[in-house]
Amino acid sequence: MSEDKGVRENKEDLVVESTDSINYIDKTNKKKKRLKKVNIKKDIVKKVISFTLVGVICLVIGFTYGKSVGRGLPATSKTYSKGKVYATVGDTSITGKQLQSMMDPYFYLQGNTKLSDEEIESYEYSMLDYMTTVEAMYKEAIANDVSITDDEVDSEYESTMSSIEYQFGMTEDEYLKEFNMTEKSLKEELKKELIAIKYLEESTEVTEEEAQNYYDKNKDEFLEVKASHILIKTTDDDGNELSDEEKEKAKLKAEEILKKAKDGEDFASLAKEYSEDSSATDGGDLGFFKSGDMVEEFEKAAFSLGNGQIYDEVVETDYGYHIIIKTDEQYSSFDDEKESLISELSYNKQNTLIDDVLEKYEVEIKE
Repeated sequence: MSEDKGVRENKEDLVVESTDSINYIDKTNKKKKRLKKVNIKKDIVKKVISFTLVGVICLVIGFTYGKSVGRGLPATSKTYSKGKVYATVGDTSITGKQLQSMMDPYFYLQGNTKLSDEEIESYEYSMLDYMTTVEAMYKEAIANDVSITDDEVDSEYESTMSSIEYQFGMTEDEYLKEFNMTEKSLKEELKKELIAIKYLEESTEVTEEEAQNYYDKNKDEFLEVKASHILIKTTDDDGNELSDEEKEKAKLKAEEILKKAKDGEDFASLAKEYSEDSSATDGGDLGFFKSGDMVEEFEKAAFSLGNGQIYDEVVETDYGYHIIIKTDEQYSSFDDEKESLISELSYNKQNTLIDDVLEKYEVEIKE
C-alpha cells in the first residue's frame, strides 16, 4: 500500500511503515485541508524569507559541498543573455541578468548532477513565475501605499546574515564578497519582498466571524464518520499485486467473512481474527474521518451507511477487499476547525488576489 494511495489519504492520519503494515492513527484535533495547496507563485506568505535568501542558501550549499569533496561546480550551467527580456510585469522587464542571478544557485546546488534540458526549463519557468509574482505584488502594494520601515529591513537583513553565519560559517563580508553582492542591493531585494508580503497578508486576513459564517453555511463539510473494517489484502508482503487466481481466493474469503458479520458475529472479533492490517488489533477501528480523507471507493461506502450498518458488499480498493461497518458519526466543532479554517480561507483569498494582480499587470513569461 503506497503512502499516497492509502485508505486514508491524509498522511498525518495514515502512517505506512511497510508494505504489510498499515497503521491507522486516530489523532486528536486532526484537520483536513479543504482547499488546494497553492503553487510556487501563490505561496509568498509561507515563503517569508526572500527569494534572494533562497538563492543564497542554495548557492552556499553548492559551494560548501563542492569544496568539501574537492571538485569543481557546477556540472550543469547555462548562460543567459543579460539584456534579453524573459518576462514582463506591466512596463517592468525581467532580464537575463536577473534570471542568471537566480538560476546560478540552482546549478551550483546540483553539484555533479547533470540536468536535462527539460529539468532546466521547468525550473526556469518556476523561477520566472515566482519573480514576476513578487514584482506584481510589489507594484500593487506600492499603489496601495504599503510601506515598511528601514528598521524592519535592517532587522530582516540581520536575520538573514545571522542564518548564513550560523548555518554555513560565512561572515557577512565573506558572503557579500564571495557572491559579488552589496549590502545595499540585498536590502533592496529584501525590502521589495517584505512590502509584497505585507500587502498580501494584510489584504487576505480572515476574521473569526468570517470563519464562523463559512462553518455555519457548509456544515456538511465537517461531518465525520466513524467506521471499522476488515481488510483482505490483494498484495504480497513485498507489495506486489497477487495473481488473478489469488485475488479471486481473497475475494471469496472476504465474502465469507462478510456473511459471518451480517449473520451477527461480532465485527471486532472477526477483524482481530481475519483483518490483514494493523487495525486488526483495535477490532478494525479506523476512528473518525471526513469526506476526502479516505480513498473514493471506501469513503463512498462508509458515508452511505447508517450507524451500526454493514455495507452489503465487499469493497475493492488498490489494497484489497474491505468489509465495512459504520459505528458512529459526529460534526467536528467550530472550535476544533477554527484555526485551520481561518488559514484555509486566507489561502483562498490569496489565490484570488494574486490572480487578479497578475491579470491587472499583464504578467507575461516569454517563450
